[in-house]
Amino acid sequence: MKTIIGIDVRPLAYGITGNSRYLAEVLKVILPKHKDKKFYFLSNKPIHPVFNDLLLPNVHLVVESKPIPGPIYLNLILPKRLKQNKIEVFWGTIQMLPFFKLPIPSYVNYHDLNFISAPETMAKWNYWQHKLLSPVTLKNADKIFCLSKNTKEEIIQFRPNFKNKCIVVYPGVSKTKTNLSKVKIKFPKDFFLTVGTLEPRKNINRLVDAFLHFKADHPKDKHSLLIMGRKGWGEEGEILYQKLNDPKTQTFGIQFIDTPDENTLALAFQSCKAFFFPSLHEGFGLPLLEAMLEGKRCVASDIPVFKEILSDQCDVFVAPKDTESWTKAFQTLSGPKKERVPKFPTKLWTWQETAKKIEEVLFI
Repeated sequence: MKTIIGIDVRPLAYGITGNSRYLAEVLKVILPKHKDKKFYFLSNKPIHPVFNDLLLPNVHLVVESKPIPGPIYLNLILPKRLKQNKIEVFWGTIQMLPFFKLPIPSYVNYHDLNFISAPETMAKWNYWQHKLLSPVTLKNADKIFCLSKNTKEEIIQFRPNFKNKCIVVYPGVSKTKTNLSKVKIKFPKDFFLTVGTLEPRKNINRLVDAFLHFKADHPKDKHSLLIMGRKGWGEEGEILYQKLNDPKTQTFGIQFIDTPDENTLALAFQSCKAFFFPSLHEGFGLPLLEAMLEGKRCVASDIPVFKEILSDQCDVFVAPKDTESWTKAFQTLSGPKKERVPKFPTKLWTWQETAKKIEEVLFI
C-alpha cells in the first residue's frame, strides 16, 4: 500500500475555482482519514490562504522559492521534487503529467477536452499546450479520473485505446457552514447569481448583455445580477472586468465580487433567487450542484454535460450563444419565486463518494 503521495496542488494557488474546489473538498475527506500517510503538496506558487485549513500535520508543503512557468515546472522541476521526497504515487490534478513517463504510478484528473470541443474559448498558449501534451498525458497516465460521462466519452473518441484507463468520478456537494457576520459585502435584495472566472469559456459577457437588455425592456424591475469570480484572460478578463467595475454598469443592478471567500460564496447561493450558468463548455459544472443543494432553480447552457446534472422538470436550458434567449430567461425567472421540485437528491452527490473512488486508486 502506498503511503507517500505527491499531489499537484497548483489549482489551490488561485483561490476558489471549479478545479480548486474539487481538489480541496476531496482532500478535506481524505487527509483526516489517513493520518498514517504522508501527503506532499507540490506547487510552483504559494497556495491561496483560503486553503490553509488543508495544511494538516500529515501534509508537507513543497513550494518553489519563486514562481516558475507551469510547463517548465511540470516537466523539469516537479520530477526532481518527486524523486527528492521519495514519492510513491503521483496525482496530477490539472490534466497534465510530465512529458516523460514517471517511474511511479501516476493518475490524472480530466475535466474536459476543450482543445477539441471548444478551442475558441482557450488562450492560444493554453490551447497549444493541451493540444500537444494531452496525447502524452493520456498515454502516461495509469488511470484517468474523468469529471463526467461526457468527458469520458470525449476522451474515448479522441483516443479509443485508453478506454480502460477512464473512471468517471463525479464531484460532490455539501452544505457550507455560513456566518453572516463575516460577510463584509451587502447582497442585493432580489438577485440572480452567476459564478466563474472572467474568461471567454464562461460566456459571462453575453449574460451581462442579456441582463442589460432585460433591464432596458423592464426599467421598473428590481432584480440585480450578482457575479462572483475572478479576473481571467481575453476580452472578458480585461474589457468585461472594467465594465463590471464601471459605476454606470452598476446602476443597472449588476454587482461583481472579486475572488469571494467560501463563506460569502455559500451565502450567495443560499440568498439568490435563481442561478445562471452560461458556459460555452464545461467538464462538469460544480456550481450547479451547489445551487441545487440550496433548492434553487437553474438556467444553464444547453450543452450535453449539463443534461447529466439538471432536471427538465424545473430547470431552464438556453442556447449558449443566443443572447435574446438569455434575456427571455431573466424575464421568466423574474416572476414569483419557485423552489426546486422534486428536491435535489443530495445522497447521490457526496464528496465522500468522490473521495472513495479516488482513494481506491491512490492507495493501492
